[in-house]
Amino acid sequence: MQRLSGFTDEQANPIATEIIQASNLFLGRTSNLVRILSKQSPLVARWFLGLVAAVRQPDLGCSTDVRIRNLATIKTSLANECNYCATHTSIFGEALGLQVEDIEALKGDSYKTSPRFTEREKAAVAWSEAMTLNTAKYEGEVWNNMRSLFTETEIVEISMASAMFNMINRLNDSFWTELETVEYNRKQGDAVKGRTVEQIEAYAGRFAETGKAAREAAAVSAK
Repeated sequence: MQRLSGFTDEQANPIATEIIQASNLFLGRTSNLVRILSKQSPLVARWFLGLVAAVRQPDLGCSTDVRIRNLATIKTSLANECNYCATHTSIFGEALGLQVEDIEALKGDSYKTSPRFTEREKAAVAWSEAMTLNTAKYEGEVWNNMRSLFTETEIVEISMASAMFNMINRLNDSFWTELETVEYNRKQGDAVKGRTVEQIEAYAGRFAETGKAAREAAAVSAK
């Protein structure tokens, strides 16, 4: 059973409703983790959602290949044995064109010799695993492969994807976040195309106004 409660659509207050609507737009659906954060710490949840969308989705912040970033998040979640996130990232991968065989290869080391992945993809997966296991700090070969195959910007964005999911893995495992249905998570595919940087900046641009309203409402309720 999930350790912390989150808002349903019907229960959500105005700022949580804003977060849920944005999550549906940018991520295709609202995960139970976002619902927990929206209820328990909504002013942080807004920034969390923006970070996830900008790092994970296409065309919302990162300039690198979204497939490569997604491979990094899948391998990170698998290495951490976070079933919640591994399911999410794998389903999102399917929306990006990954096949069942691709995901199976990521569960072990067979991706290293698989013709299903490019050399760049193999390097990014190995790097994300090294970051997750905290061996990246001294594994020269893995780093040298990244340096030879990617620009510095690409390395930062791939690393951000892995690091972000290391945090998310820890949150979900610690909160015992309940996994949504496969059908619900397939809605992630609805947000693969057609979203723009202007939309996410417009979302963030409302923070000053809605944040002030939320703080004022909290102060009134505390009296």
